Amino acid sequence: MLEDAISYPVRGPHVERAFVGSLLVVASAFVLPAFVLAGYCVRILERTIEGDDQPPAFEGWTNLATTGARAVVIAVIYLLGPLLAGAVLALVVGGVGSVALSALAPFVAGSETLVWSTSALAAVLVGILALAFACVTFVVYYTLPAGLAIYARTGRVRAAFDRTALRPIVTSGEYLLAMAVLQVVPLVVPVVAVVCLLTIVGIVAVPAIPFVAAVVSARLIGLAAVRATNPESADSDRTTVTDRARFGRS
Repeated sequence: MLEDAISYPVRGPHVERAFVGSLLVVASAFVLPAFVLAGYCVRILERTIEGDDQPPAFEGWTNLATTGARAVVIAVIYLLGPLLAGAVLALVVGGVGSVALSALAPFVAGSETLVWSTSALAAVLVGILALAFACVTFVVYYTLPAGLAIYARTGRVRAAFDRTALRPIVTSGEYLLAMAVLQVVPLVVPVVAVVCLLTIVGIVAVPAIPFVAAVVSARLIGLAAVRATNPESADSDRTTVTDRARFGRS
């Protein structure tokens, strides 16, 4: 699976594709090109699920931008959900804690032991809540790529939050491996970029590095999603149309 994902960007007319991707990376500050890039990654997920071994061409630009914008909306919902819930919880706990401390103040003011005990209890409670928030954030971050894969397959934003469809993917070893590899990508990209910057010729290739990394990541998640729902395909080096059909029924 990893070997397939690494070799994926150099299949077909990879020079032209990397050139277009580089231009989009450079122009991403204007937002719309960033949507196109996101849409292209979703298209990679879709084609991988369909069993296509070749990277898709940059065509149907309007569709790419629309698909990418929807993918960004999905990501925002995934990521903002825990933040909003955490903010509301913090306000509630803070308000309740303030009232409780005000009520307890007359009783603990004369005892240093009670003051320290109350402070320790409050600190433990805050620590537990912070740990719970961190766990929820991790789960959301871990689930997001699977949600995007389901969106790529169905074309529906709501499907990206379908727990029934998400469960077999996020609980699979293939997906765990893919996510573990993706944690290394942000570490490798800067190193490769620095190496390229050390050479005059390599400077030209710098914008292509994040594009290639995104292509590899999308391919890896697509393969993991298919194989997670089709254990038989784990023995195959590449996805097949049969895998796609089974994935569609999961």
